[in-house]
Amino acid sequence: MSFDFDTYTTFIITNKYILSRSKPATENRTGSHSAKKNFPEFEDFILKRDYVGAITLLEFHKHEGREDVWLEVWTAWCWFHLGDYRRALDLYLQLQDRDNLDTRIADNLPIDLAVCYFYLGMYKESQVALEDAPDCALKNRLQLHLAHKLGDEEGMMAAHAALRDVPEDQLSLAAVHYLRAHYQEAIDVYKKLLLDRRTYLALNVYVALCYYKLDYYDVSQEVLGVYLAQHPTSTIAGNLKACNLFRLYNGKAAENELKQISSEQHTFGQDLVRHNLIVFRNGEGALKVLPELVDVVPEARLNLACVRLRRGEALEARDLLQPVEASSPLHYILRAVVAVRLYNDTGDEEQMKLAQHNFHLVGSSASECDTIPGRQCMASSYFLAGQFEEVLVYLNSIKSFFVNDDTFNFNYAQAKAATGFYREAQECLLAIHDEEIRSSFTYLSFLCRCHVMNKEADLAWDICSKASGTPDGFALLQLVANDSYRMGQFLVAAKCFHTLDRLDGGPEMWEGLRGAVCGVAQSAAAGKAGAGELREALALLRGPPARNPARPAADHIARTITKWAHQNRIPV
Repeated sequence: MSFDFDTYTTFIITNKYILSRSKPATENRTGSHSAKKNFPEFEDFILKRDYVGAITLLEFHKHEGREDVWLEVWTAWCWFHLGDYRRALDLYLQLQDRDNLDTRIADNLPIDLAVCYFYLGMYKESQVALEDAPDCALKNRLQLHLAHKLGDEEGMMAAHAALRDVPEDQLSLAAVHYLRAHYQEAIDVYKKLLLDRRTYLALNVYVALCYYKLDYYDVSQEVLGVYLAQHPTSTIAGNLKACNLFRLYNGKAAENELKQISSEQHTFGQDLVRHNLIVFRNGEGALKVLPELVDVVPEARLNLACVRLRRGEALEARDLLQPVEASSPLHYILRAVVAVRLYNDTGDEEQMKLAQHNFHLVGSSASECDTIPGRQCMASSYFLAGQFEEVLVYLNSIKSFFVNDDTFNFNYAQAKAATGFYREAQECLLAIHDEEIRSSFTYLSFLCRCHVMNKEADLAWDICSKASGTPDGFALLQLVANDSYRMGQFLVAAKCFHTLDRLDGGPEMWEGLRGAVCGVAQSAAAGKAGAGELREALALLRGPPARNPARPAADHIARTITKWAHQNRIPV
């Protein structure tokens, strides 16, 4: 089975914005009032979310010689909200080394550090820093997310039990539902919050994101419009809109949307934007951009593996996937595809078993079994096992979604042919336009077999003639010769065996030619073949072999057939 690059394109957002809805380490921080009191203009920047302007003002005060520790605190806070978590972390670490810090700052530094470490993906370091933080609601929410990231089910349940029925805690709960692919549960939480808090417009983005993950792209776009009407420059919302356009239309429409937020004026989420631009351009420039995003955007690793697979670099793709434990259906699917490629290259049966296992794992999972990718995976698992009746059960259920999809039609045709539905298989094969597929041996061999089985062996012979001199030409001739002989289309079989005899000269080819010519004579006797076919068959039999001396048996057969033809007034 083959898979498109687009199959693995996903919108990367996860928890990169969930926690940032609450200001890190500012809960219970009464000192912020005094800071705002000293800088009245600064508050205007913060209310407008102009963090660059706020940092510029803070740096101006530093340049003027003001030595106030709160300048560093607010600068770190602004860098965090700009998405530059490393710079925020460095400032907090510098503050940690200072002596005689205001207790309002010192008490909150551990949780400031923990939040920065979390957003940098340094979960162990975040967990260590969090141990010194005072108990508060933000600490519990961060513990919930850390437990999820570190696979600590017991810790996650403990943090879940401590959540309160307040928006911040419920948003974290919904985020974890989302991260665990429980999208409907997340939607339920968000909608409940929206019922009482219509002014929380960002909730519409979260709902839209869940609908996107459930493949309801038009619904996602409609819900997202509520937020974009008020915040048209939002990076997150703009990116999601682009992803919906990509799914609903094409990469060009998505790219045009994303270009509006891929400027230097938008610093937040630029890694995400750069990644998705590569996807929208069907992988163009992937080897230049994706390697540096592998440890930043999770799907960058998967999409880079897709690029390696496209280039025929299965081992490199496996090396990309192995270091990280599979945590998403796409990761399991990619592992399966890599295993299939390695099996094709090496013949290692363990790789085949691994591929079947991973496909079946995704297809039978509760979250994926009723999705299109899930059914594709079950079909793939059965395809590799040779259970083509089961393959058709799953492919028939999603056929309407892939009417003009060449990859789907190719796989569907193979399953149809394997179960004896040659006419339908032929129609699917002829509907394929992808030149790479049409020139492959698998495509040509299945099309030839369908033509023969549908009593159109002449069309199969035309394909063999065009493939003459190519690496696949000999194998196609063998296939058509044997299939035509079995199906009683003896003249085409004779043509193929004659050509094979000239190329190979083996006894099997001569025996096949001899039997096929006799078959033509038998068809003529039964009224199923005309004089022209009989003359052509005799000419093939009498023609001198390329590699062997003359065969007396050929003359004997030819004389016998000719005598019978004269007796029955058939001109040969």
